[in-house]
Amino acid sequence: MPTYAFTGSLTRPMPQYGAANGQGIGRLAFDDDTGELRLVDMTGGVDDTAWLVTDAGRGRLYSTCEISGTNQSAVAAYAVEAGGLRLVNRQPTLGNEACHASLSRDGRFLLVANYNGANPAGYPDAALTVFPIGPDGSLGAAVASVVHTGSGPNRERQTTAHAHCVVQSPAGNTVYVSDLGIDRLVAYDFGADGSLARAPGKDFSFPPGLGPRHLVFHPDGRSLFVVSELIATVVSLAVDPATGALTQRDAFRVPSLDGGIVQSAGILLAPDNRHLFVSLRVCDEILVLRIGADGRLTQTARMKSGGKTPRDLCFSPSGKHLVVANQDSDRLTVFRVANGKLSEPLQHFEIGTPLSVKLAAF
Repeated sequence: MPTYAFTGSLTRPMPQYGAANGQGIGRLAFDDDTGELRLVDMTGGVDDTAWLVTDAGRGRLYSTCEISGTNQSAVAAYAVEAGGLRLVNRQPTLGNEACHASLSRDGRFLLVANYNGANPAGYPDAALTVFPIGPDGSLGAAVASVVHTGSGPNRERQTTAHAHCVVQSPAGNTVYVSDLGIDRLVAYDFGADGSLARAPGKDFSFPPGLGPRHLVFHPDGRSLFVVSELIATVVSLAVDPATGALTQRDAFRVPSLDGGIVQSAGILLAPDNRHLFVSLRVCDEILVLRIGADGRLTQTARMKSGGKTPRDLCFSPSGKHLVVANQDSDRLTVFRVANGKLSEPLQHFEIGTPLSVKLAAF
């Protein structure tokens, strides 16, 4: 099966992102022996793809996007075919600035987080929306949605709630949403029908102003790691297997090496399940942390990302390579990975304003 890299891009200037040089969703062939990327095709007609989700088993790609003339974001389903990406359908997300999505553990639902950065009064403002996935990979109308309320102490970034990531636990039926605006992981019990029920006993509150952004689970569901954006920190949490309650194990504050700004973005658990890879914007670096047996975090590497504003990053299916989307350099950068360390860049692939990158074998 061919391995593809998909990248979503910014196609029109937006205040929260900056300049836009993208053309849509790019499909690239990836050689996992050499780390080489090669453009296969580009799918236009889609604006500002902030996040991509692959479902290789069904040959589908899902993308958050913006549709001109509407008052809310959308999520689109594409069939990945030899001749290109074929649009299956779109659904409105019931909120704005959709910024993250993930499949439910059984693959029957797509969960979408809406950031809702500056919604005019009366605009849809769902923080989390659930869509059923049909047998053909199409998206049904939303079956559940919830609104978050509240604020935080950062007057520029936390005037309202801002859901930024949504992931179902690998064990149990809990869905966790990291909300940057209210400094909280918000928990929901997830029904077999896609329903959502608040589970406040499984919530976790961060120090005020931290701004949790993205989260990643250990495959066994007993450990959870969160990267915060406003105060660059990686938090290690233990998950109670019986109750789903969260307890902090460690918090690694990312230092500035030159007195400048450090702003965390993406976080990945390495295939060895012993290292975390974190993209650092503004200072343009990749941070690697080793996870101890007790959940404590220790830095093992920190190096340049190969460009400006590393936003998203992903491992190749084999785990031998890391691809970084350097948003403001209009490029993807490929590194080889071994024992929790990165090589020098193997390739810089030029592509307009990449916001999201995913690799999968189709």
